[in-house]
Amino acid sequence: MRHQRRDRSVGTRILVSAVLRAPAICAPVAFAETHATQAQAQAQAIEIPALSADIPAQPLAQALEALARQTGLQLVYVSAVVHDQRSRAVSSGLSVSNALGRMLEGTGLQFEYLTSRSVHILAAVVGPPKHEVAQVPEREAMQEVIVTAEKREESLSIVPISANVLTSADMNAAGIKDINEIAAVTPGVEYDYDTQFGPGILTRLAIRGIKSDVGTSTTGVYIDDVPIQWRQSGFANAYPVTFDLARVEVLRGPQGTLFGAGAEGGSVRFITTEPSMTEFTGQYRAEVSRTEYGGPSYETGAAAGGPLVDDRVGGRISAWYRDDGGYVNRVNPFTSATVDSEANRSSSRALRAAVLFAPTESLRITPSFSYQSVGRHDSPIFYPYLSNPSAGVFNNGKLLRQPSTDGFTLVYLKIEQQFRFAKLTAVTSYFDRHAQAMFDATNEAGIFFFGGYGNPQGPGFPASYADAIPDMLSLHQSQQSQEVRLTSADPEAPIQWVAGQFYSLARQAYTEDIYEIAAPANPGYYNSEQTTDTIAAAYAQVNARLSRHWTLSAGVRVDRTRSEATNYAGGFAYPELPPITHGITYETPLTPQFSLSYKPNETNFFYATIAKGFRIGGINTQIPASCQTVAPSSYTSDTVWSHEIGAKNLLFDGRLQVAGSIFEIDWSRVQTNFTLDCGFNYVANAGAAKSTGFDLVISAFPLHALSFNVSLGYDNIHFTRTILNPAGEVLADRDAVVGGVPSVPSPWIGAANLRYEWPITHEIKGYARIDEVVHSHNTGPFTELDPRAIGYDPRFVADPATSILNLKLGLIWSKLDLRVFVNNALDAHPLLQSSADAPGSLPTYAHTLTPRTWGLIGAWSF
Repeated sequence: MRHQRRDRSVGTRILVSAVLRAPAICAPVAFAETHATQAQAQAQAIEIPALSADIPAQPLAQALEALARQTGLQLVYVSAVVHDQRSRAVSSGLSVSNALGRMLEGTGLQFEYLTSRSVHILAAVVGPPKHEVAQVPEREAMQEVIVTAEKREESLSIVPISANVLTSADMNAAGIKDINEIAAVTPGVEYDYDTQFGPGILTRLAIRGIKSDVGTSTTGVYIDDVPIQWRQSGFANAYPVTFDLARVEVLRGPQGTLFGAGAEGGSVRFITTEPSMTEFTGQYRAEVSRTEYGGPSYETGAAAGGPLVDDRVGGRISAWYRDDGGYVNRVNPFTSATVDSEANRSSSRALRAAVLFAPTESLRITPSFSYQSVGRHDSPIFYPYLSNPSAGVFNNGKLLRQPSTDGFTLVYLKIEQQFRFAKLTAVTSYFDRHAQAMFDATNEAGIFFFGGYGNPQGPGFPASYADAIPDMLSLHQSQQSQEVRLTSADPEAPIQWVAGQFYSLARQAYTEDIYEIAAPANPGYYNSEQTTDTIAAAYAQVNARLSRHWTLSAGVRVDRTRSEATNYAGGFAYPELPPITHGITYETPLTPQFSLSYKPNETNFFYATIAKGFRIGGINTQIPASCQTVAPSSYTSDTVWSHEIGAKNLLFDGRLQVAGSIFEIDWSRVQTNFTLDCGFNYVANAGAAKSTGFDLVISAFPLHALSFNVSLGYDNIHFTRTILNPAGEVLADRDAVVGGVPSVPSPWIGAANLRYEWPITHEIKGYARIDEVVHSHNTGPFTELDPRAIGYDPRFVADPATSILNLKLGLIWSKLDLRVFVNNALDAHPLLQSSADAPGSLPTYAHTLTPRTWGLIGAWSF
């Protein structure tokens, strides 16, 4: 008997050969008969993944090969039994047993488990099919996750990247609904927002400490294959909600070779659920809850899809709506009387629809549409001096309500053509985003422009409601993008490759209009920024097997970038400001990546990766001549080089998964905001920083009914060079933590969950789950505590250590999951992101964790 070695990069070996003979198969068949009970027990102890993608109708041998690549199973059969047989199409999300059963319908074949990870395909015999009594239970733990981090479907366990992947089941089980909760449970990821900028819309997302308040985003954000990250403005990136997503991939470390500009610290990819042409599936979810000291919350969402024409056309549609109750009251700052209770309430809605056409077995066409809108009634920040957090009292003393709306539409067309030698994928997309907000600039204007309002508490305090100054913000972003790539088709080949081209045209229009006097015809400050970024890129990556155990990967990307910006400014607050600034800048960044991986066996994987990332540069606004400083007209891209070693291991017969990595990142020519004494600023490439740390994820399945997951990350990012402005004032101290206080990363981030299940009846089981997320306090040093620093303010430090404990108790009956939950069970509400309008000024602002929230969730799937 000859064993044909298949693609080890997906952790599977298919034992198929034209020279297999029936006598050679007798031994495993007899083994299966003798040890059926043992095989079944092993299968129940080890989670076998559900299908992550459809397998269309095709020759049976090819369909079985595709299933083995997805699941990591060994399939044993005589070639003659599948010769000239055709499979039935099977859809993503099916368990292995159900997928095999459907695939073999009408073939006269059946299957049986030989061991927990090997299956025998054989001619059917009289009597009940054995797969009906040997099905593998679908559990939350020990799933093998398929990702597309390298532009091809691969098992996460053999991708030489540090990644955290949250499947739809993971997010539903943990109650994760948005980017804030994704970041909270992902080591190496930090998400916060600027509390001084009242609407709460200026958010920041960092991976391994790489983030910036100027220029373009340092983190790539994708919906499927479409990038949606943007330049910094009064609004930060938009992020999709998680309902009816297949998974979220958080890729740590620069992803510049395959994902290009902006993926400097890493990427977050929101992968939507594909339509199926073979199976009707869907889900419905509803939630009702209440936040302590606040209002009720409601959620409802439904998704359904399946074949419109069997094996040729499939569709899927989902709709979701949520109202979140508030817990921050807006009060009259002069009398402390409540003006608007639970003011920071919000509502969100999302709609997705997609259709999959397969006019031939090798061609798939998928048009898709997504819409999302998020609206906030008022800001989530509060004034500590007007509040009593220990008693659950959070009061916002702003004179004006600070509402915001943010919505986007994404349409794209994906075409996939399978050739004998490669798969061609073309994705054409259009992204359109509109956002508006109102910022109450009263306190800030009193400090910077008017010298106060006569209130003895200080210049940041108004004297009456007549002092109110609204700052109107608007944003329109649109992007057209096109990616075409070829991916090698043969997973057995010693050389696998992907090559492609990418083009995008992104336009951004941001307007800020401050009415500092009653008549809006003469604003205090008006600013309009029009930016166009064009990127054309070509990339390629090759994975070469040097031997049975060693693989070398190398890739490179070349981008040609063009940035054009026009800025219009005016108003009596800045009479010397040049009214128009215009500029264009070009660059040709090169981003290589190299990986060496070692796979000694099917359960252990080790790798070392060197990668480069970048983000594009931009144009500076002119500053007045009175500043006595000549600002550079533009700034160029900054870059990171990352060095990482890691391991991914499956131990104790699949009961323990361990994945970890150690990294060092050098950040060069950091785009730095140069603040001047005259109050203006510009951006220049001046900084240098280093980030070092590690991440570790452990998943354990010690008992059939018990699962345990823990993740831990450490990150230390600091400047390696002192930066001074033209006046000699310190902008960044060498060895100081990157990011201005309080917006600095927690050095340690940990998350853990424990789940236990028990039978109640033959059809009903109960479960309990405990989740805890911990962030440590950053002790510095910080530039803002240096008296020579232009932002010196000894009052502010990094956020305190935080701990959030969430509890769940539920019942599962068939496809219905009903549970009660308590989030933030210990009702922790520390002061977070404490800041002010200017160093030494009052009042100060802060936000906190959502107080204790309890509720009921019902989820039904079919």
